[in-house]
Amino acid sequence: MTSIWLRPEGRQEQQLQALIDRFAEENGTVAFAPHLTVCGVPGDLGVVDAAAAYVRQCGLLPIRVAKTAVTGAVITPFRAVFIEVENSPELREFRERLRDITGARQLIPSHISLLYTLDRQSQMPRADFDAEKLKAIAARCADEIRDTHFTLDRPVVNSAGGGENDVRSWRAIQEL
Repeated sequence: MTSIWLRPEGRQEQQLQALIDRFAEENGTVAFAPHLTVCGVPGDLGVVDAAAAYVRQCGLLPIRVAKTAVTGAVITPFRAVFIEVENSPELREFRERLRDITGARQLIPSHISLLYTLDRQSQMPRADFDAEKLKAIAARCADEIRDTHFTLDRPVVNSAGGGENDVRSWRAIQEL
């Protein structure tokens, strides 16, 4: 699986990375780079050149979005604890245009993940994370995240070379 990400800027990226790393360590789960997934790239990577051309000319970046909530829920291992962000007109336009260019599937709600429920060693989903546990982790995260807005920029193409669940294999393969 290949996808396009927007990354938080500077201080926000560092703070979110520290939070992600700490909660992954405390819970025996995988750590990952903070990001907002714009869309997947389901087919030929040749579309990445067209995506890069759009990013260069669109004039929408950086995009500033409001935090609407920090949520913990049993949705998928990749959306277990996350920051919900507003789907501002700029973000919506950016995501929808790149979805059209890449031929991606329907977009999931905009969010920045804080915890995946994948075991650190096996990379397999863990069944011991129920709704109550995830809500408690989300509440702790919410207490620590003081920012009310996030600035997203620095788009990259990210590859899950070892498979979507093998987070250790994820790599930024191209900046857009």
